[in-house]
Amino acid sequence: MDKKVRIYDLHDSNQIADEKDYWLSKSPEERLAAAEKLRHQFMQIKGIDVKQRLQRVLKITQSKKG
Repeated sequence: MDKKVRIYDLHDSNQIADEKDYWLSKSPEERLAAAEKLRHQFMQIKGIDVKQRLQRVLKITQSKKG
């Protein structure tokens, strides 16, 4: 696996396109793992219990029949 490092100028418009292409090249599982890693790091910085998970909410609705 080749690793590449790109350094961008703060005003480089190519950065957004390159980042989008990078994340679109990853599988949904890899993207979710990256989001989980960032969540974990953020919670550590904020001093929040890292074992805390994202909250899931389920709402059951009944559709009206015609």
